[in-house]
Amino acid sequence: MLPKQEILQKLTGIHSSRKTYYAELAFLIEEMKKKNKQLEVINQLTKIQISASWQEVSSYIAAQLSLLIPFDSFALTLVKGSTLSSYISTLEQSEWRCQTLVKPVKHPPALGLDQLENVMQAAFPAHRFTSISLRSHLNQVLGFLTLLHHGKQKADAEEVALFRLIAEHVGVAIENIILFQDVCEKVGLEAQLVQSAKMAAIGEMAAGIAHELNSPLTAILGNAQFLMREAASGTLHPLMKDIYQCGVRCKKIIQNLLTFSRQEEYAFECLALNDLIDDVLGLIGYQLAVSGIEIQQKRSSSALSFHGSRHQIEQVLINLLLNARDALNGREHPQIIIETFLLEEEAAWVGLSIRDNGAGIQPEHLPQIFQPFFTTKESAKGTGLGLSVSLGITESHGGRLFAESERNRYSKFTLLLPLKKPKEDADGEEPRAGCG
Repeated sequence: MLPKQEILQKLTGIHSSRKTYYAELAFLIEEMKKKNKQLEVINQLTKIQISASWQEVSSYIAAQLSLLIPFDSFALTLVKGSTLSSYISTLEQSEWRCQTLVKPVKHPPALGLDQLENVMQAAFPAHRFTSISLRSHLNQVLGFLTLLHHGKQKADAEEVALFRLIAEHVGVAIENIILFQDVCEKVGLEAQLVQSAKMAAIGEMAAGIAHELNSPLTAILGNAQFLMREAASGTLHPLMKDIYQCGVRCKKIIQNLLTFSRQEEYAFECLALNDLIDDVLGLIGYQLAVSGIEIQQKRSSSALSFHGSRHQIEQVLINLLLNARDALNGREHPQIIIETFLLEEEAAWVGLSIRDNGAGIQPEHLPQIFQPFFTTKESAKGTGLGLSVSLGITESHGGRLFAESERNRYSKFTLLLPLKKPKEDADGEEPRAGCG
């Protein structure tokens, strides 16, 4: 500090200047406001919700940083396994919107700022970058924060120092989110193991009930046939015929249930897609009907034959239909459209699409829906494994499964399986049934 006499001299002596004094005072006040603003932003960044998605986290950090440092876009980059995921937020019409950039990396533990900026440069060639590492309390690199500047502009030394200070506080929040996600994944896995045990028990019970029902149903069908012959010309014949047809339908449902409950039967065989749809609707058609859902079917006239496991493909169809049912909960005029088709591109495909007019899928969730344990349903209603399992089954058949959706309008899932073309017989004619 200046000596007392020197201060008095500056204030009252010949070197004093009221203009200089007030300028210095205004400068100090502005500096105090700037420091207070920085502390306020840092305080806000420590309040990031641990349950937020990475897209939400990136947009929130970008919104807070923009109050202190000028930039065009912001990126939160995380490395998990051999995958680098960058969540890039840009201000669009007064709202921060996030896009995701996913890249494989060869040596994740050794990934540094130079390698990160190489990836960024390839994706955003007209930008300059200011990146800071995010570190855990054990000094391990969790990821990176990056400011993207369009053109030649770049953060100055003072802004970089502030950015580094903010990164220290953000690193704590990011580490907490990662720990929270790891715990949730472990809890979800344990819950799925319990659910799998329940489903196995339900499968055994269903198989037992189906076997028990077969015996009385056989008697009902036999007696109905006998009475139909006895009353061939009587007024009771239509009623007996109706009893017999309902009994046949019940028997088919039981046979489908038995086939579905035999988890060990994964033998591939020649299958017809339209026939599988009939079997699946025989199993869960009632559930859809009591939910008030209108089912429309657009069947292809082509022979949609493929080589696969009946049980596994039925499981995929059931998963897709039940998901569509859940998406229609509370909607007016709920509707599911099932369409089969033949698609010929570089290869020939047997195709099935299931479209609902439900709530749709949020755009940021669409890339994640096939990931294990990802679900937007309540914990008691979904495990997040249905679509992941369906994708695995489809790929094991050499097929493709993808989705498209528009929020509050529709969702559409499309299944493609390799077409099994029938072989020609010795006379050059194709067989009428089967795959050949």
